[in-house]
Amino acid sequence: MSRLAVLFKNDLKLFAGDWKTILILILLPFLSIGFFAYALAPYIQKSSFIEPFDIAVIDNENSAQTRMLINQFDGIKLFRQVIPMTYEHAVEMINKDELAGAVMIPEDFTSSVANGENKPLTVIGNSRRPLQSYVIRNLMLSAADLVTAGQNAIRSIYYYDEKAGMGKDELNKNFNDSASVVMMQTLARNEIFTDEEGTSGGSPLSSAEYFTAALISIFLMFSGMPAIKLLLTEKNLGLMARLRASPVKIWQVVLSKFLVSAVLSVIQFLSIIIFTLFVFHNYWGAPVRSILMVFGAVLFAVSAWYVFVSAVASTTAAADALGYLGILLMAVIGGCIYPIAGMPGFIKAASGFTISRWSMQGFMTLFSGERTAGVIPGVYQLLAIGGVLLALAFIRLQTVRKA
Repeated sequence: MSRLAVLFKNDLKLFAGDWKTILILILLPFLSIGFFAYALAPYIQKSSFIEPFDIAVIDNENSAQTRMLINQFDGIKLFRQVIPMTYEHAVEMINKDELAGAVMIPEDFTSSVANGENKPLTVIGNSRRPLQSYVIRNLMLSAADLVTAGQNAIRSIYYYDEKAGMGKDELNKNFNDSASVVMMQTLARNEIFTDEEGTSGGSPLSSAEYFTAALISIFLMFSGMPAIKLLLTEKNLGLMARLRASPVKIWQVVLSKFLVSAVLSVIQFLSIIIFTLFVFHNYWGAPVRSILMVFGAVLFAVSAWYVFVSAVASTTAAADALGYLGILLMAVIGGCIYPIAGMPGFIKAASGFTISRWSMQGFMTLFSGERTAGVIPGVYQLLAIGGVLLALAFIRLQTVRKA
């Protein structure tokens, strides 16, 4: 093993001599994560959810209760503006595609709710905006379901009060009290939508956490490219042939290169942790065991990728083409640039064979604060991909030797 130590020391000196490349590989993740988090996150958020839109409300009752109901519409962030207007004006604006839709409140609506008659709200949709119309319709159905549930509760209260032998006056009093509560909850419900603030432990991911998880494996892959090129350069210069005649084993030469890459990867990974923790406030509070499991699996899969590229490529130019293009392709297919959920089905299927997909899933699990069991499926997938790449590299090397 002393020969391996000497090789490792010499390779480390060669890498350290190119300090500019090392500095770029360490700084590039910070610049990229910052760029994606602040430049692309708003686009992804807007394309993932429906943007706010205008609706009209036609209030044919025009009472204090219906104005209370309209105020609840104003509180829904999904609606940019809730505009009271007449039926004719609303239809005209919908036909001009100036409104997503309208809700018409019938006369005596609140009294019908109190009496159990339940006059229906009318939803007028815009055929050119089917998604927004569908959302308005479902919001109204949700409100109707709440009213129905409340009325069933009132009936249940009345039924059991009657079974308990209450007098008529007390039955009427309890009925009016329960009806009043249901009316207020129906017309003044203020929790249609809730906003969740990110907190550590099972929280939604911030944009910085999302892109950190997405890009870690990509930068770890880039950090191994210098080792591949150095190995191929030594091979093309005939140094590998000379080493075969020496006591040094070829596996020691290869292992030395990847140990240097592993050192660079560890430095890069630790710097990403420190930087994103204090600058982007990423959540790195997951158990250390979980972090080491994910990082170890990613490093194994990435190292297997190094071996595969060095085995397939015969020149540094071929290594550049296969290595860099392969990394970029995995970044796109694996969901590092745009969420996999928004991609076609065949892309989703192909992403399961990429290192970036499972690396991203593992780190997203860490950031969400889940337990160690949550990262295990991704770790297994990374180990499987790494094993397949090593097997393909071995087959390639065996084929070249026989030729």
